[in-house]
Amino acid sequence: MDKLDLAKYLAIIFAGISGIIYVIGDPLDKLLSYQGPVFSGALLGWYVINKYTPKDKFVEFEDSLVPVTSILIRSKSWIGFAISAFLIAFWLTPFIFKIAQEFPELYFAAFISDFIGGFIAGYLIPSLKFMEKVIIYSLGFAADIFYVMLLYIYSVIYNISQNSLLDHVLGFVYIVKFSEGILFAVYIIKKVNAI
Repeated sequence: MDKLDLAKYLAIIFAGISGIIYVIGDPLDKLLSYQGPVFSGALLGWYVINKYTPKDKFVEFEDSLVPVTSILIRSKSWIGFAISAFLIAFWLTPFIFKIAQEFPELYFAAFISDFIGGFIAGYLIPSLKFMEKVIIYSLGFAADIFYVMLLYIYSVIYNISQNSLLDHVLGFVYIVKFSEGILFAVYIIKKVNAI
């Protein structure tokens, strides 16, 4: 199985698991499950631009072959990332999140919006230089600190115990962020030819 197929299947798995949690989880589980459609959308965005670009339409960019489309949209990619960030962050605000819990239509729209936001980001990732990818990841890591603060706010709003909050935070750190950190570290090491 090549890395493109792996990305596609992982995207389907992430979307399925997060969709189940999205429906049956408590408010903190639901908040954490918002990462699922973002990840699955990003993987599918990356999959689409790489899978459906003809082999003769790849060019060398920073010692890697990337779709020529990525080079063409590079100067405008910041607009896509801004739209992506808005589509994802909008549903995390306490007011909107609380309303979305009460109306199934909005709840479904939040899932789709997160997926589209992730897809846009994943589609644009190949257009970034190495240092730009490092900066994007660093900003994402900083945003996760805000995410943990949101977990605390929602635990107060929904009267969830501090023990449960701690379990959710530890699960988020060890299952999601630790895995992301390892993958990104391997990417950096390979990029600088350390292995």
